[in-house]
Parts: sequence; structure tokens; C-alpha cells
Amino acid sequence: MQNSSSQCLTSNPENIQELEISSAGESEELRKIDREYLSWGDTVHYQENPIIISGCEGGLIFDNEGNTYIDTGMWHSSCNFGYRNPEIESEVFQQFNTLPQACGDFLHPEKLLVAKIVVDAIYERTGIKGRVSFNVGGSLVVEDAMKIVRKNTGKNKVAVMTGSYHGRSLGTLNLSSSHRYRQYYNEFPDKAIMFPFANCTQCFYEKKRETCNLYCAKMINKAFSNEYYGIASQTSSEIGAIAIELCQGRGYTIPPKDFYRNFIPELQQRGILVIADEIQVGMYRTGKLFAFEHFDIVPDIITLSKSFTNGLSPVSLVWAREDLVHPEVFTPGHAHSNFANHPLGTAAALASWRYMLRQDYEISVPAKGAYFLEKLKVLQGRHRFVYSVDGLGLLLNMVFADEKGVPYKNSAQLAATIAQDNNFRWEDKTWRMVLQTGGYDLNTLKFAPYLDITYSEIDRTIGILDLVLEKLGEKLFPITLG
Repeated sequence: MQNSSSQCLTSNPENIQELEISSAGESEELRKIDREYLSWGDTVHYQENPIIISGCEGGLIFDNEGNTYIDTGMWHSSCNFGYRNPEIESEVFQQFNTLPQACGDFLHPEKLLVAKIVVDAIYERTGIKGRVSFNVGGSLVVEDAMKIVRKNTGKNKVAVMTGSYHGRSLGTLNLSSSHRYRQYYNEFPDKAIMFPFANCTQCFYEKKRETCNLYCAKMINKAFSNEYYGIASQTSSEIGAIAIELCQGRGYTIPPKDFYRNFIPELQQRGILVIADEIQVGMYRTGKLFAFEHFDIVPDIITLSKSFTNGLSPVSLVWAREDLVHPEVFTPGHAHSNFANHPLGTAAALASWRYMLRQDYEISVPAKGAYFLEKLKVLQGRHRFVYSVDGLGLLLNMVFADEKGVPYKNSAQLAATIAQDNNFRWEDKTWRMVLQTGGYDLNTLKFAPYLDITYSEIDRTIGILDLVLEKLGEKLFPITLG
């Protein structure tokens, strides 16, 4: 029998033929299909030569040409617990053999049990009772959060931070700050009000962190202090909620620890709800179960996706305070998607949470993160174009800029291409590397390795990254003879 991955159909439905793809020519034949049959509207073609993946395990992925890649981003923090985690995967297989499908109009044990685990975990950390509902992806669960806001406040307008990313559905494009995501889709009348984020390596106000006294946070409060600033009066405001990524996904930018508490409590006193988007930074990525725990605030609504199921059979979740989603307030039918709580996904979520809570991540992640950050600092000293490095747990970044902080535009994208398309020797083996990019000028590398990474794997990652940066330096500063 021919493997289905090595087949395609001709465009003539009356003369359907099988296209044999030899192992030698497999990649080129598959790339021809890519060029002719796929829309390129997704993010695959950010890279000119995207990887054709054939396998994955732990913190590694493998392509169909036999190359091995160290994944430093784990699918944008979708697989905190490693690819093909056997303890999680086995539970999904078991579910597949018992209850693989169920209509969303029914209950099943896995849905109920994971709901209880999450609600109890949040109560332990905040003292606030809440309830949860499910969906099938990050954008959709953020939209569910917005439904909760509108139902309880009667307001459409939301505030976000510059650099924010909350999805690319038409609804969540209102919240994601990049104009590039919206520019082709006409007007967005409910577009969020945007306040500058505490991106201290590229300050909107051109301040210095050492002397700014958190000027950006003070400006948020000031915007509400006078009705003539156009947002609020003494008794009301146009805003129903503020959505925040505690550490921003755009560049894994980590704000000062006291940033949020300089304005969030005042907004909550005004009745403005706080949505904590924990989709990339939750589930121990920063060393705490939830990133908001680092910043001395308590949100009213929390969204989870990505590693909620460790990237298996996607299910996402929104938690909200009891009073916001009590059955008498948020009645049946307010939020629904056909596959919102499918049993394979809830089984993956339940297994992920049970696995996660058995680990010592609150100890091991900060320790490994500190080790990783120290190694990045060594690379900063070796490569003059590395302006800064930062980290919180195993969420880390490296910024490329000159000594004055002027970004080397698109330098991170260039580094990612070098890492992906070249072989690097380390300890008598050949490796490639997947690097995530970000920053306002594509000048930031983002690191989110799997949480079970070993210290020797960190050493290997740093060693190969050093080789990548050497090649990047040659591209940024070519030697001219003359």
C-alpha cells in the first residue's frame, strides 16, 4: 500500500492519477505542491524555505531529509511539556479507544475533571471562586472573554497595550496592536484603545528605565484622570476591560515587576475588568503556574490555550469570576463552538494538568531559567550586536541593536533563517535550530524551551546559538576589502 503522505491528485477529476514521490525527490515534489496548491496566507511562509516536518520528540523536531532541529520555542509555547510526552500522549490514545467523539451538548468526565482542577488551582492562588468554559483555540477563547465583558459591562470598548497580540480572527484583530494584521480588512470601529507597554529596551516615551519612575504606567492612570482626555469622567469610562499579556508574546518582553500594580488596581476600582491572556505565558512558562502571580495583581478573567493540552487535540479555556459567569448571568447558549469541549482535547488537557502538577516546576523552571539567562549573557559579551538579554523562568529574549539601542531591523529573522538552513557541528553531531523571532523591528529572538529541558541540553542550545550568532555577525558586518 502506498503511503498517503506520498500521494496527490491531478487537477483533472476525470483522470485521477497517483503521483509517485521517490524518497530522493520527495522534498522537491512536496514543495511543488506547496507552490501550486496552498494559500500562503498563514505564517508558514515567513521563512522562504519552510521545514517539511516528519517527526518530533522532547525538544527536537525532524524533517524529511534527515535533519534534526533544536526547537527553542516549542511551537510558540504550545508544548511546554515536550513533544510526544508519553504520559500525556498515552491518555489521549486511551481516550481515542474509549470515547473519541461526543456532541458538545453532552457532558463527559474529562471535561468536568479538568474544569475542577483549573478552578481549584486559581482559587488556591487568588482566593476567588470562578467558573470555566471551553473553546478550540486562542482567538476563540479571547472572543469568549469579550462576550463576558460585554454581557457584564454593556461596553464594546477595550484597552490593550502596544505590542499586544491576542489573535487574528476578525474579532480579536480589534485587540492585537499591529496595524499590519488589520490593514487589508477595512475599518474596525471597535478597535481597542492602546497604551504604551513597558518595553524598556525600546521605550515609546524614549525614557531610561533607571530614571523613568515607570512613566508609562503613570500615563495610563493620567488618561483616566480628566474627562477632556477623552476616555473617562469621574463616574464612568468608555472602557469595559483591559486585556494584557503579562509578558508580551511579540518579543517575550518582560515588564518591571511593579508595572501593572501602578495602574491595574485603579482601573479595577473604576469597574474595568482585567483580562489576563496567559495563552503563551501560563502553565509554568515563567516559573509560576500563571504569569500574573509575579506582578501582584489578580485578574477578573483568564484565558488559556496552547500548552493547555500540550499542543494535542486543541482545547482552550476561559476562566471568569463567579459573578461574571453565574448561570443566571451567562445563560446557556452565550458561548458555543461545535468542538469546544471535544473528549480527545479535554483528555489531553486533563493529562497535561495532572502531569504538570506532579512536577516541581516552581523550583526547577526558575533555576533552569537563571542558568539559561546567564549563558545568554555570556553570548551578549561575545557578540557586539546583542544589545540586551532578559528572562523570567524559561521565557527569555535576546535583542539585537547597536550600543545606543537602535535596532538592527530584521536581524532576528535573518538569524532564524541561518539557524534553520545551515548545519552546525556540536559534540560530533550535526544540528540545526528553530528560532522564534519578535520585537517591533524583528530584532528579537524569543526562547521558550520545553520545561523538562536538561542543563546539558541548555549547554547544547547555547553552543549552537553561539555558532549561529557568528554567522549573523558576518552578515550584519561584512568585511570589505579595498
